[in-house]
Amino acid sequence: MTEALLAFLGTFVSIFVIVDPFAVIPVYLGLTDRFTTEALVRIRRKATLVACCILVFFAVTGMSLFNFFGTTLPAFQIAGGLLLFKFGIEQLAANRTRVKEEERDESLHREDISVFPLATPLLAGPGAISTVVLQSSKAKSTPSLMALCLAIILAVIACNLVLKLGPLLFRLIGTTGLNLLTRLMGLIGGSVRD
Repeated sequence: MTEALLAFLGTFVSIFVIVDPFAVIPVYLGLTDRFTTEALVRIRRKATLVACCILVFFAVTGMSLFNFFGTTLPAFQIAGGLLLFKFGIEQLAANRTRVKEEERDESLHREDISVFPLATPLLAGPGAISTVVLQSSKAKSTPSLMALCLAIILAVIACNLVLKLGPLLFRLIGTTGLNLLTRLMGLIGGSVRD
């Protein structure tokens, strides 16, 4: 039981760390300062629901979708490992760019930013998808796949809470504090991933 709980916690932490909602806060605040409180609640809920659905979809389908396109598990592990390494380095340097400047400018004029860019690529981006697929390849039974899906759901709920507290966190610790949290997430992620 203890081993299963530790594996579950490791999965939860690896997903939460690669999503890194602390790095999302500045972009989220910049894109949402024009919305009312009620609209922000709807945007956060929709974004986290869509991100959760995307990640659970990739957890359930695992490598079968990639196998359809001829990608083998070892090839995906190498590519996913390189991608996670790149994200880890960017987190340590606190310069992780998730949305291109032109995409950000376009988002400033959108009425609904919940699906793009908030749900994807900010929450359910390539790093999170790679992490989920790699974790699902380790899930050898239905209970372990269900535990992975539960870890995804809890990680996304935690991200929603961090985004909700985003304005307060930004006022309390500022950009420097958020960059420090992003670096810590990179360090934690490096020690958690296999």
